[in-house]
Amino acid sequence: MRIHHFLPLPRFSSFFCYPESLGHYYDEPSHREIRENGLGTYYNLHLIMKGQGFVETGGHISSLAEGTGFLYGPGIRQSYGTLEDDPWDVRWFHFSGNHLEALLEGKGSDEPWLFSWKSSTCTPRLAEELLAAADPFLQDKEVHLSALLYELLAELAQNGVSVYETKPARVREKMRQAADWIQEHCHETITLDSAAHTFGYSPSYFSRQFHDVIGKTPFAFLNENRITRSKKLLAATDLTIQEISSKVGFSQSSYYIRRFREMEGMTPHQFRILHS
Repeated sequence: MRIHHFLPLPRFSSFFCYPESLGHYYDEPSHREIRENGLGTYYNLHLIMKGQGFVETGGHISSLAEGTGFLYGPGIRQSYGTLEDDPWDVRWFHFSGNHLEALLEGKGSDEPWLFSWKSSTCTPRLAEELLAAADPFLQDKEVHLSALLYELLAELAQNGVSVYETKPARVREKMRQAADWIQEHCHETITLDSAAHTFGYSPSYFSRQFHDVIGKTPFAFLNENRITRSKKLLAATDLTIQEISSKVGFSQSSYYIRRFREMEGMTPHQFRILHS
C-alpha cells in the first residue's frame, strides 16, 4: 500500500520548513528508489516503523530496521529500498526550508544520514500527527504543518543517533536523566563526584559522556540552571542579590554576579530593573 499526500506551495514563503509531500508505505515488497544526482530537489526523510530495508551509498549497503531512518539532502544521489521478505512500514517526508542545514548540522548534505530514533518517544507521534494534518489539506493548516515538521526535525537533530554510533543507548539515556536531575537539584550542593556517584559512574567518565550527549560540561550546565532559576526570583521577589545567590546554590554572590553577567550580558540588578 502506498499513500501519498502532495501539498500546494504555502502562501507564506518564509516558513523555516514546509513539507512538499509525505506519505506511508507498507506491504510493498518491491519498493525500490534510485534518484541520480540533481533529481531530488527536496530533503527526503524516511522513518522505519516496522520491517527492514537498506540504503546504498558509494557501493556500500547499509541495513536498516525498526526504529531507524535515513535523511537525504537536496540534490544528492538516492538509492534505497525494502527487503522483499520483510517489507518495511515507513513514514516519509519530502520538505524544504530556510537554514535547514544549520538545524540539521549538515546531516544528509553530502551523504545520507542513517540514524536511530529509538531513544525519542516523540518521533512516531509527530510523524503520525504530520500525516493526519495533511489529510485533508486545508489552508488554515499551513502553520500547523510547518510547526509539526520543525518539531520532528529538531527532535531528530537532538536525539537521533548515527547507526554507526558505538556509545550504548543506555549511556545516552543516563546522561539525559542526569541533566534532568541536575536541573531539578541545581539549588543544592552538587559536585562532579556526587553527580557521578548518583548515576554510577566515575567522575572522569561521567564528565566526558555528559559533555558528549548534552553538549556542555556538568559544571557549565549546573551554573546555567542556577542562573535560570535566579531570574524568576529577581523578577518576582524583593530578595536581595545575596539572598537569591544563596537560594539558587551559589556560595558567593560575587561569583554569581560574574556568572550572570557572562551569561546574560548584564548584572542581576540590571536584569531586575528590566523586568520590574
